[in-house]
Amino acid sequence: MFLSKIFSKNVDQLVKKGDYLFKGDHFIEARHHYTDAIEKLGDSEADQQKSLYIKSMISNCSNRLAELNFTEAEAALRSGNNKKSIEYLNLARDLADDVLIREKADNLIHSLTDISLSVATPVKISAKHDCTSCTTPHHKNSESPSILPDHLQTHEQFGLLVNTLPGDLPERYLSLGEEFASAYLLAHSERDSEALNKFRELLSVRENDILLYEAALLEFKVGRADICESLLERALSLNSENAVCNLSLAQLYTESGRYDKAIILLKSMMARNILYDNSLITLADIYSIQAENEKAIELLSGALQNPALKKAAAERLVAILGSTGRNEEAQYLFKTYLKGCC
Repeated sequence: MFLSKIFSKNVDQLVKKGDYLFKGDHFIEARHHYTDAIEKLGDSEADQQKSLYIKSMISNCSNRLAELNFTEAEAALRSGNNKKSIEYLNLARDLADDVLIREKADNLIHSLTDISLSVATPVKISAKHDCTSCTTPHHKNSESPSILPDHLQTHEQFGLLVNTLPGDLPERYLSLGEEFASAYLLAHSERDSEALNKFRELLSVRENDILLYEAALLEFKVGRADICESLLERALSLNSENAVCNLSLAQLYTESGRYDKAIILLKSMMARNILYDNSLITLADIYSIQAENEKAIELLSGALQNPALKKAAAERLVAILGSTGRNEEAQYLFKTYLKGCC
């Protein structure tokens, strides 16, 4: 017992280690350290302020893990393993604190399920089919029967992936042609350099908000956040209603600490009903970071009536109320909205 006290880490050490692991993309280990740190916090005002940061990092870890599972789901989908893809998507949905990630996972699960249910008889692969990903012995014989969902062709992979996008974006993505679809699938196959070159080629012919957005994501991924921001702003100058461009720019402002700009954009998104749920949660998080707790509480309290937001809003409210000494309210919300939640 004495030795365990000597060698046990304090809150600051655990958070420091968690931050180090998070920066190294070790999200599971980082989350463990943050969780351990939360358990060691007391009731002092200083500790409660620390809890806001730690809980935000636990949320970030969960979202990054969800994104990794979504990437694995896409890889499984490309290989024709729909069952494994759905398993990864369920993990992504369960892990994600981000409403948009959960919605994307749900949409893709539903798409895969719908396709599986719609196939009543085996479908033969056409002899003209020249999908380069179809290299298994199962595809070498064009006369062999094949179930469509387990052997998705390129255009079907593309259709399923873009179906996770909000609003009218799936239809718009599908209308951009084969070259765009090829670049998009390269980006989702972790072939970032090839994908970015293709998007640049397409942009040299004509600009549109979708091409600019997809190029922006890849620029951010390779560490060029300034170029990413410039491309997102150009995209919004062409189409101010593009939902994913709006949200990405708001998140970029938030991650770089430009909260005033993020707040203005998020409020505008809510007023225009652009990804309202995500905008509300992100705005509440910014208010919490800035210790504007009453503003956050007001936003989140209204969100409790929204089934899609109920869990995320309740979790944040419990944390904020607990940090400000309103323990009875926090306990009531926990019992009402979170007890028994998976």
